[in-house]
Amino acid sequence: MEHVAGTFLKGSAKLMQQLNTSLILEVIREKGPISRSELARLTELSNPAVSALLEPLLRDGVVREIGTDASTGGRPARLLAFNARAGYLVGIDVGGTIIVGAVVDLAGNILNSMSCPSARGEQSVNIVLDLIEELIKSACVPQDALWGIGVGIPGVTDVDGQRVTHAPAVGWDDVHIGRIIRDRFGVPFFADNDVNCFARGELWRGMLKGVTNGVAIAVGTGVGVGLIIDGRVYQGAHNAAGEVGYWLLGSLGPIEKPTGFGPLESIAAGPGIAGQARRDLEADAQLAPRLRDMVGGDLSKITAREVFEAALLRDEYCEKLVEQTTAYLGILTANIASLLDVEKVVIGGGLSRAGNQLLVPIRNIVETLCPYPPQIELSTLREDAAILGAVSGVLNLRETSINFLRVHWEDQD
Repeated sequence: MEHVAGTFLKGSAKLMQQLNTSLILEVIREKGPISRSELARLTELSNPAVSALLEPLLRDGVVREIGTDASTGGRPARLLAFNARAGYLVGIDVGGTIIVGAVVDLAGNILNSMSCPSARGEQSVNIVLDLIEELIKSACVPQDALWGIGVGIPGVTDVDGQRVTHAPAVGWDDVHIGRIIRDRFGVPFFADNDVNCFARGELWRGMLKGVTNGVAIAVGTGVGVGLIIDGRVYQGAHNAAGEVGYWLLGSLGPIEKPTGFGPLESIAAGPGIAGQARRDLEADAQLAPRLRDMVGGDLSKITAREVFEAALLRDEYCEKLVEQTTAYLGILTANIASLLDVEKVVIGGGLSRAGNQLLVPIRNIVETLCPYPPQIELSTLREDAAILGAVSGVLNLRETSINFLRVHWEDQD
């Protein structure tokens, strides 16, 4: 007999009710349109229990009846379906140079998006508030249909996802962003590190969907990792897990406390790659002629993108620099995979646009070094992943969570 129930948790009656609510909602979303009797069979809940749990979902419009099943001789069963437009959320991805936001429905479909330049300190907080306001207005979302707001930030948040304890890229230090946004908009709020949000987004709608143990690696301005362990994002004792940019691999440099970017991301992330190329080309006027041509001789215009493109054109220097970068990232991935024995790794961030230039050598290194190599893929969600992950965190605060495996029921301050 096919069934979806299998993990039962001990706890209060309220907790079990909330877990079962999430379970039947997830089954309706995945299997619907579905009858009440089939829903009871798949969840292994009694018919009366299913009816009681459905009542608030039907009242809130999250589940709706859309007709009847074919009759088998008796009264036709009414069919239930998930209503993704019963509510809307706003997700924001705060970056050091750009802030991106979107309005998302309950199924994770992005309805509209906007972006604007970032800033620092209080100014950047005001930019976020104004962007949220503009997104809500442009999407014509009524106040009672706004379920919450989620924010991904390049830094560390508290365990409740309400206060940003440290985000130097945008100058946020001990900022109670949750209180600020709830006071302005009056809806639930959730914040997390942007790479954790990337991992949440991939777990919900991307390459990590259905994965119990996986890793999301973001390679852009820096290098960060989101860890999925037992179907949940692992955040660590200080909510700062995944800061692999501080790893010291091989002979990257002396053992000393970094003052900015960590040793790994100083050489294997976008700015590190571009910075090394600029320094080397300044020191040798004959080096990398194709790369020089691509930027018109203006070395300040070199980015990691140009380095990878010049490598495709067989610029010998750039080929070696790309080989060095992918080697470090391959060793990083192999180390993580060997430590955690994960099923799958997804790679995102700006550098992932290099495609197979990045993916193939990383795969080869991991397959060589790991006793049980995981599947390794590039993100297909790209910039949307962090927005969806921030929204996913908000949904986990509600009793009608769409994600059964990662529900989080603690009340907000």
